Amino acid sequence: MIEHIQTRLFATALSMAVLFLTVQCSSPLPPAVEIIPAPHHYEAGEGTFEISDKTGIVFLHDSLRPLADLLAAQIYHLSGWTVPVSTGRGGGAANTIVLAYNSELQGEEYHLEVSGNVHIKAASYGALAMGAATFVQLFTISDSKLILPEVVIRDRPVYGYRSVMLDLARFWHPVETIKETIDLLWFYKIKYLHLHLSDNRRFTFPMDEFPRLKTIKEDGSREYYTIEELKHLVEYARQRGIAIIPEIDLPGHSAQLWSKYPEVFGSIDPKTGQPRPLHVVNMAKEETYEACGKIIDQLAEVFYTSPYIHFGGDEVYLEALKNTPGYLAYCRENNLQAALAGNADELFCHFINRMHNRVKATGKQSLVWEGFPGTGAGSVSISKDITVIVWNATYNHPGDLVGNGYNVVNSTWIPWYMVGAMNLAPAVEKAYPWKVTQWNHWDDQVEDIEIEPSPHIIGGQVCYWEQNYFKVIPVLRERVPVLSERLWKNDTASGFDDYLWRFAHTNALYEQLFRPISIQAGNLLHEEDQVFDASVDLSINTNAAGEIMYTISNDWGLPSIEKWMTYDGTISLEKSAIITAQLFDDTGQKIGYPGQRYYRKIQPAYTYKVLGPAPSRGWNEMPDFTALKVIRRGVSGKMTSARLEKINQELFAKVKSEGHIETRFPGLYNPYAVELSGNITLPSDGEYEWKIRTWDGLAELYIDDSLVAKGENFKDEPESYNSTHPEGEYSFLIKYYYKHIQNQLSILYKTPAMEDFEPFEDLVLPLDANQ
Repeated sequence: MIEHIQTRLFATALSMAVLFLTVQCSSPLPPAVEIIPAPHHYEAGEGTFEISDKTGIVFLHDSLRPLADLLAAQIYHLSGWTVPVSTGRGGGAANTIVLAYNSELQGEEYHLEVSGNVHIKAASYGALAMGAATFVQLFTISDSKLILPEVVIRDRPVYGYRSVMLDLARFWHPVETIKETIDLLWFYKIKYLHLHLSDNRRFTFPMDEFPRLKTIKEDGSREYYTIEELKHLVEYARQRGIAIIPEIDLPGHSAQLWSKYPEVFGSIDPKTGQPRPLHVVNMAKEETYEACGKIIDQLAEVFYTSPYIHFGGDEVYLEALKNTPGYLAYCRENNLQAALAGNADELFCHFINRMHNRVKATGKQSLVWEGFPGTGAGSVSISKDITVIVWNATYNHPGDLVGNGYNVVNSTWIPWYMVGAMNLAPAVEKAYPWKVTQWNHWDDQVEDIEIEPSPHIIGGQVCYWEQNYFKVIPVLRERVPVLSERLWKNDTASGFDDYLWRFAHTNALYEQLFRPISIQAGNLLHEEDQVFDASVDLSINTNAAGEIMYTISNDWGLPSIEKWMTYDGTISLEKSAIITAQLFDDTGQKIGYPGQRYYRKIQPAYTYKVLGPAPSRGWNEMPDFTALKVIRRGVSGKMTSARLEKINQELFAKVKSEGHIETRFPGLYNPYAVELSGNITLPSDGEYEWKIRTWDGLAELYIDDSLVAKGENFKDEPESYNSTHPEGEYSFLIKYYYKHIQNQLSILYKTPAMEDFEPFEDLVLPLDANQ
């Protein structure tokens, strides 16, 4: 046992040390303050507290047992020590960790004192859970021991609304991913997990009364959650001091409702017998209100720990609604005179208020997206006790909302919107200086906004839209800590370098606690791109005790238990594949979460350079590539149908297939520029016509250093160019950048002898043929 503990501690210390050395900065604060967010009040002592076989955890109220068990589990994962958990009245002997309520503390304030014993105190379970997270973050490895410094911390957040949203409706997420997100939020003291449960593509909240809403794939697998799964998630989060806020998107983003149950949520075309494409639920029908009310009631029952229910409210298109048979009658019955005259915004605001009243009847508060007009429309004023998440800042100006008495949550595009389909995940450098009073848009046509501080600004939220589940944690692991840091205090006095120093420590602990295995690859063409040209050898490593199991697949997805294979050495891949690895204990229980990597076989065709950084508003013209920093360089392959399918599986807004060229590189988000070079063979003498198409950028094509095509159009349409060449082999260079949110480049060519355009890549020679 002791040998196992020492081995584990040494390996953990080594991995942490390596990670610390990657941060090229020095901390102005004592090493013991390597926690995120930085505390408001911290007093350092002289001694340390060591976890040993004498350590125990005592909880002074029965409700605190789950938190005590959680701490014991984290200690075991880091050290191998099994720490006993017990109840008690006055604490315990020396080397005891004591969890206790203290009614004299306010709100989310917690006190943590580490001396001969550890005392964590707060007035609420949620605040105690935050104190427990701070306690875990204080762990360090020294001389093969798990120790904490003697400290006194008195801490609390400035902003109470600290939240992360997952979009479960555009892409399916396994329960495991949601649970790891909850662990991440606990670790960094984020209070809410907001689940976007419905949209046009899926309705993931099960309603037995409306069984057709349950999304079933062609292979028979389901893409909705059972009530039991959702209740399990609610309890899992509660034990970590986190409340899950449910969202059903209404009245827009609701095609699943009005298309599958038009008789309840929509309208039926009498000529065709098919649902009318309303684009909203039918707000001019009493059946709709009653059915939506039932959904809200069930949300309140399942997500009982949440103080809020979110019912959408954004991007509402109303023209089709005005042509439904019951529109005029409903508006007359409810005295909606502006709606009768054609202003359907009044009916929209009426709908919001009715949903709000239904939410209040459950004892909860209403959340909506920014999207209603002003403070209302016609004779209908939007209730002031509705909280508004302001994201675009164009439907509703945050200053106007605050001035009119609404509470608002800041979820501005830059830096808190993560959108996989748009290659957008603003970097931490942009997030760190952000203030809760600032809204910044990706579109340079929309002005940045900063308003005066106000108690009506209650916090901020990361929104992660249109993402595959396997991209969630890699992105959020870097950004959630910054959100927490910025909402915990109102200043950045400690500086970004100090933040990075602290993040190196907490990220290493997170890795050990929740990602105890790593997948390593040899003979890759480029480590970060995870590509190879012949074969690749893989190894799976861990610092923890347990059995490593793995699967190899062509598709993302967490395997069922019967598909796991025992890892007994190096794995060799000779074709593209996704490897999933998991650590199990001796009882068959999972330890931490699975690791997944996609390794792709290519035939090298391009030498590439990724350059940046882009300006905050993007480049308005082709930049001087020689003045940019090289972010990454390597080789890439030709586009294949399998690769294109994989790209589009991971995108909500699909890329065009014709002539598409690889310009995506794993782990790189935000706008960047790309240089692609290589050689082509032109098959005949004469004229060549080139077509270049981008969606949100510009491209240039050079052949033997001569510019033959210069893109000038940011629109999603092809531009044509002509040049004349003798038959033969030529070098080429492609310069390309995307400005804002859609990374897409295609190039086609045609000669007079050809009937149709063909992909430029048909001309490109393999790199090994040119060497």
